[in-house]
Amino acid sequence: MELIPVVDLMQGQAVLARGGRRGEYRPLRTSLCPSSDPLAVIESFLARYPFETLYLADLDAILKQGDNGIIIERIRCRFPGLTLWLDRGWPPHPTSPGLVPVIGSESLTRDWHRHLSRLPNPWILSLDFSAERFLGPEDLLHCPHAWPEKVIVMSLSRVGESSGPDWERLRRLTRRFPAIDWIAAGGIRNPADLAELEGLNVRRALVATALHQGTLPPSNERTTFIPEGGS
Repeated sequence: MELIPVVDLMQGQAVLARGGRRGEYRPLRTSLCPSSDPLAVIESFLARYPFETLYLADLDAILKQGDNGIIIERIRCRFPGLTLWLDRGWPPHPTSPGLVPVIGSESLTRDWHRHLSRLPNPWILSLDFSAERFLGPEDLLHCPHAWPEKVIVMSLSRVGESSGPDWERLRRLTRRFPAIDWIAAGGIRNPADLAELEGLNVRRALVATALHQGTLPPSNERTTFIPEGGS
């Protein structure tokens, strides 16, 4: 199991994600890192956990309210050894070494076929859900041939809520499409959740709140931990 830390960016700061209610997101300050400076948050993760991949969500770009391009470039310069998974809505950030675009279904429109078919590899698809509702073109859910190798199941209503993963949806998707490299996101609380995800053949997880709360240890017998954040 690989844990991938998440840092949500809004107006130049790292913010605390809560249930996908982005109007309620506030600057991040926790016992792990008392600063909302994104670089300080990443430094705090690195000081306690060895990881190689970082997930960045540029919420301003996703919401079409500006972007955090300057901060992202600072992160790339400060941490050149990290692979960055970057969700900035549509269009994606140009690909470059060490940067993998994440395409969230919530940012796609009806002509998604034309857009996704032109993306160079590698890229990652995020299937975004709010409670029981799929966020994106409905037909995308029924076209796995258009999906990349790695797909995130993003349960936005569970992000930051410590309510546990969306087990029913994860079981359904992993059983139906076992060849996909599935990544869980939203609600992960503790090592028991990670063990159950492994049982579903989920190899990676995006995490943040559990790391900030200290309910995920740096490592255990079953898991190699790679820090994480919110979304």
